[in-house]
Amino acid sequence: MRDMDELAPRLKWGLLGLGLALVLLVLVSVLEWRPLSSKTEAMAPEAEVVAPGAQAAQATKTPRAKVVSPVEALPAATVVALEPGDVVPEPEVENAPPQQNDEIQPELPQTARWRLEKTTHITTLLGRDVERLERERAQADARGDAGRVRQLDTMLQRNRGRLVILREEIRTLTDAAEQESRNER
Repeated sequence: MRDMDELAPRLKWGLLGLGLALVLLVLVSVLEWRPLSSKTEAMAPEAEVVAPGAQAAQATKTPRAKVVSPVEALPAATVVALEPGDVVPEPEVENAPPQQNDEIQPELPQTARWRLEKTTHITTLLGRDVERLERERAQADARGDAGRVRQLDTMLQRNRGRLVILREEIRTLTDAAEQESRNER
């Protein structure tokens, strides 16, 4: 018990000293801390107005650090030398009149004959795709890849359904194209 009585004052004074040191550390860091804008203002030299004749006198003064704003810190545009045949761009002008756009070419008429040709082309491409998928399915079946076989079966079913719809559309468009050609005569 006697050891505790001797240890308690030492512990008290040690903790008190540690607490005081911590408070001083926080106080110093708060006093040193400044917002970013005030730090740059504190580091920036005072602005001086220089008369045209006083430039020689200023050249003899010691150079001061220049504060660079974020906009000035960006690299300048790359300048490329002009080669023969290059067109020099015109300088930008404030409140320039609007530029005249090129005329838009009118869309070609989408006749029944045109739609028939496009649909026939799409049907041919889809037919090739179905043939490729059938070959892939046979290969997957030979490998024993049941997951890929199911996947390819689904794709084949969808594409075959699209082919049926496109072939019906071709029949309809063929009749419409024949009707259109009769009307032109």
